[in-house]
Amino acid sequence: MLIINKKMLFVGLLSALFLNACNEMEQSKPAVQKAEKYTATSVLLSGKTQNGSSVDAVDEMQNVIASAAVENGRYKLEIPAQTKLPIVLRSGKLVSVVVDTELTRYDINDLTTKIAAAAKSLGGYTRQNMTLAASNSVNVPDANKTSTGFRGDPTSQYGGWH
Repeated sequence: MLIINKKMLFVGLLSALFLNACNEMEQSKPAVQKAEKYTATSVLLSGKTQNGSSVDAVDEMQNVIASAAVENGRYKLEIPAQTKLPIVLRSGKLVSVVVDTELTRYDINDLTTKIAAAAKSLGGYTRQNMTLAASNSVNVPDANKTSTGFRGDPTSQYGGWH
């Protein structure tokens, strides 16, 4: 009976050491630093919107950075230099998210609002989350997702090679 207790004690100590080592490994991982991005210069953003009479650019704290009137469904909005990204463009209840100012045309519609919501649910407005959210928001048949030729697979067009 004493031998069984020693074995149980050994197994218990070994388990505790293993769990403690796993816990220390988790704690010793460095926190992932999210590099903050800013606009280098002032940037003129433009696009179409389906809704609203104005477009507001807001930061993560919902502070208005800039506003512009919508004329004939279009807007032009100047973002000041050294503005922290991401920027959310709001037009009524619709939104579009600016994570990079290399692109300057941002339409604001139901699809951009859906993409923004999906990216936020993935952990926030990062380029990676926005890309993933956009690719999951568009219905494209699997056969069209490759770049090998007509509709993805040239051997299946018209039943084979011609």
